[in-house]
Order: sequence, then structure tokens, then C-alpha cells
Amino acid sequence: MKKASIYYDEIDGHLYPQWMLLPADFTHSYCTYTLNMPYERFFQEDFHESLAFITVPQGCLTRSSQQPTHYSIDIEQLKKDILSRYSDSNQSLDTIQYFLVTIDDLEEILQFNVRKIFSN
Repeated sequence: MKKASIYYDEIDGHLYPQWMLLPADFTHSYCTYTLNMPYERFFQEDFHESLAFITVPQGCLTRSSQQPTHYSIDIEQLKKDILSRYSDSNQSLDTIQYFLVTIDDLEEILQFNVRKIFSN
């Protein structure tokens, strides 16, 4: 099973979260995640040619009105964005393993400091 991961920049011995890699799921209209789910650290050397991910634009992210740590990816909007950016996107959707979400975008959507949850 694919796990959620966080990529960090390391500066002067401190870790600064930059991106989340979330297991991709195109079977529903929305794919919901929480900051409370287990995450593992993702290292630069973990990026390789066979890792298939798509960067999620901020416009595809929504926050939960009931749960402040929950957020969703609007899959239908993401598909539209992919179609507008890439001509062969229908074939590539089947190969996508992860959604990449920037911490900056997540903080903007959730309206709080997400970094402090994952920083040391």
C-alpha cells in the first residue's frame, strides 16, 4: 500500500517541510486527507523515474468546514487542469501513484501554520 510522505529541506540541521506526497485515488469526485494520518519522510533520492506523481494546483484543494485538519482534492477539477496542460493526460492518469501538494498551498487553504506540525 502506498504511504503518505513529506519531503523536507534540511537547513542548518533543521527540517522544513516543503511537499506532501499523497496516495492518488481517481475513483471518487473528491479525495480527502488529514494532517493527522501517518506520514513518513521522503528523501531526495526517493525521487526516481518510475515514481509517477502529479502536482496538485491550489485551485483543486478544498478544506473541510467541520474538521480543521482535513482537506480534499477536487478530482474532477484536477482532471480538467491536467487536460488543459497535457495532451496525453488520459493515458497518464492510470499511471499516477501520488499527488504532490506543496505545504505553502496547504497552509493557504487551511489558514494555519501546517509546517509547525511537521517541523522539528
